[in-house]
Amino acid sequence: MRAVLAYLLAPALLLVSAAATAEAAPGFRIETLAPGVHAAVRTDPPGLMVDANCLFIVNDEDVIVVDAPEATADLIAALKGLTDKPVRYVVNTHWHDDHVIGNAQWRKAWPDAQFIAHPSLRDYLPGTGAKNRAGMIAGAPQAAAQMRKQLDAGKNLAGAPISDEERTSYASDIALVADYMKVVPGTPDVLPDLGAAGDLILQRGTRRIEIRRVGRGHTEADLVVWLPQERILASGDLVVWPVPLVGSDQSHVNDWPAALDALLALKPAAVVPGHGPVLRDTGYITQMRGLFADIARQARELRARGLDLDAARKAVKLDDWHRRFAGDSPVRSALFRMYVAAPAFVSAWNAAAR
Repeated sequence: MRAVLAYLLAPALLLVSAAATAEAAPGFRIETLAPGVHAAVRTDPPGLMVDANCLFIVNDEDVIVVDAPEATADLIAALKGLTDKPVRYVVNTHWHDDHVIGNAQWRKAWPDAQFIAHPSLRDYLPGTGAKNRAGMIAGAPQAAAQMRKQLDAGKNLAGAPISDEERTSYASDIALVADYMKVVPGTPDVLPDLGAAGDLILQRGTRRIEIRRVGRGHTEADLVVWLPQERILASGDLVVWPVPLVGSDQSHVNDWPAALDALLALKPAAVVPGHGPVLRDTGYITQMRGLFADIARQARELRARGLDLDAARKAVKLDDWHRRFAGDSPVRSALFRMYVAAPAFVSAWNAAAR
């Protein structure tokens, strides 16, 4: 689980069986998407805290793993239940803790495994990443304690009566904070052995695995993994359901639509997002693309009118997008306000000045 809360605390041949799912461990389930292709999909409800999805690609002689969440110890046990083949490569789709902190566990289990990521990850993790992690370690338990206090009082974080959905979400967040504090402090970073600044192709027997740099959006380090024969895409956090995760200081909202256009051009039959269920069509990706393109457009137009940032933030119109992503869910509404409305506009506003 990279704690998304860190944004708060610091700045076609596809379905072997669409229902081929099995509960692997508390917190995730294994979905078989094609022969040898298994997604470990988180089962947590939407909330402030998350752990990432993971993909196992079991080849003729080895395994490729996409992402290294905090639950990697349990994921290793699940993988060993599927195959005794060794892990050859681990791909980190970007640099946040819930996608990289498990690297140490993968290396311990398979010392010869190599790690692939965008080159910028090598600089980020020891610098800004270490600072953000320290802030998370210091602040997450306090945030969890506040949630516990609100649960006990029957109130949400805004002080209103808590809904059943919020109660379930807060309880999940508290448990995920506890998991984070067990796993992350003291775990060393494992930096990439191979940097993928552009596209990288791994041919494993008859299977072609494409590690693609489609552009930046969620972070500078975004990579995706594409299986062209199976038409399966692991998107990292370029795609997150039910609400995108945006950081005003790390995300690139003006570039995000082009990256999503590149994903849509692949016409995937299944998408394993960084967070959320496996997507069987591209409707949600199209919705995300429209959201970010509209925010970028409004930021340019409001700048051209000579408004300053404070005035522009009051003038930007996101109510329709808010309804489309959140509906009548209080949890999703809070997530949209926190991870889209404020940071996405700031990201677009800053980019429009360049």
